[in-house]
Amino acid sequence: MQYDGYLPEPCLLHPEQVTEYPDNLEVSKELQEQLGNWSMWQAADVEMDSDYESCPEEFYDSELAGAPGWKVGGWPRWTSTDPDPRLCTACGSDMDALLTIATFESGDDSSWLPRQEPEAASLTGFDPYERSQPTAVHIGSGYDQQLYVCPATPEHPHSELMH
Repeated sequence: MQYDGYLPEPCLLHPEQVTEYPDNLEVSKELQEQLGNWSMWQAADVEMDSDYESCPEEFYDSELAGAPGWKVGGWPRWTSTDPDPRLCTACGSDMDALLTIATFESGDDSSWLPRQEPEAASLTGFDPYERSQPTAVHIGSGYDQQLYVCPATPEHPHSELMH
């Protein structure tokens, strides 16, 4: 039986700790207003493309919130759905993101590019120019698979979300 698209291609793992922030829809209304204020970004002297002038919160979401790709913990990326609380079915606690399995990593123009790329010589058949899908795992129609855990009691049932 063949499981193409479900088993990762051999690749090197280079864990990297990053700082990421919650989606703009997950922060207070006051902070949402600040994130949507172009002049505040300019006053902070942030290098931002003028394409974001009409919607600076998109800059925040793509460059600072929810790192893309495979990750343990962190903030979920909300792409096809709005943020929705994941509640433990056993105790009602807000569940924490445990693991994200992503179809795609970040693009070449993203601030989320890894600090070090694997050397092409170290991987047989690895295309160093194909950075967007190094594992070759394909979730749904290019989605992310997220697994959640109860922070109060890890033995409680886990939850999942594909989006």
